[in-house]
Amino acid sequence: MSNASIADVDIKLLRVFCTIVECGGFALAQAELNLSRSTISTHMSNLETRLGFSLCSRGRAGFALTARGAAVYESSRAMLSSIDVFHDQIGQLKERIVGEVAIGVIDNLITNTDCRLRDAVRIALASAKDLRIVLRIGSPDQIEEQLVRGHVQVAISAEFQPRKGVSQVPLFVEKQRLVCGRSHPLFELIEEELTPELIAEQSSVRRGYLSPLTPYSAFFHRPALAVSHQMEGLAHFILSGNCVGFLPETYANYWVERKEMRVIRPDLFGFDVPICLSRHEGLQQTLAAAHVYDTLRNLHPS
Repeated sequence: MSNASIADVDIKLLRVFCTIVECGGFALAQAELNLSRSTISTHMSNLETRLGFSLCSRGRAGFALTARGAAVYESSRAMLSSIDVFHDQIGQLKERIVGEVAIGVIDNLITNTDCRLRDAVRIALASAKDLRIVLRIGSPDQIEEQLVRGHVQVAISAEFQPRKGVSQVPLFVEKQRLVCGRSHPLFELIEEELTPELIAEQSSVRRGYLSPLTPYSAFFHRPALAVSHQMEGLAHFILSGNCVGFLPETYANYWVERKEMRVIRPDLFGFDVPICLSRHEGLQQTLAAAHVYDTLRNLHPS
């Protein structure tokens, strides 16, 4: 790759590389890129040849960036974001909504009927034929970090502590319930036996990220037995019968209705988590990002 200029082929290869990094490896990037694994591997080899050094390890131990690869990723992401902004600005000069908008969404929000994301996607795409929407699903801490770093332009996530330049608008609430699995000792007890003292002694599963605005772990006397960053992981631990834990009510209902889980004392342990629409006001907003943001906000009247 020449020091004097970057060719279109280099930009294409760098986009492939960034997608691989953000997906966490070659296999997971196949669907996102709509390319075969061998083609992705060829693109990576070509990029490394043009750069003159290795970007990542990709063997039985899994995918991992080299120190140089991490530096190339950060520089590439900044450059590609600038290119996207340039294209969007040119489109704005023509008064058209064009370009890609990445929305960060916390995992398993799809079970909450108050979430109008699917409607927003349909409406936004119908009114802007040159718009492309990318959904990035992750845990709240991952979505927050992606928003701050500019990897997503809009986020739907649990309320987080104020960050400089980031706005948060409440959309709806997610009701959290303490639940246990059918094989857990608390499952067959009557309500009167489920005292706060008894529950405080139970083994629990906690979220793998800090939740300073929500009391997920405040009810228990002992450290958590298990940890998960994803909602599905929490459900697996709870269904095992080894521990109790908090799940969104709409998510837990699937197993509660099948009598595989039980809600524990919702009068004492239920609480609401505000789900907010966020964007980084300190970053230049494209017309496309504003269009998606406004569509989401209008569909969630406060």
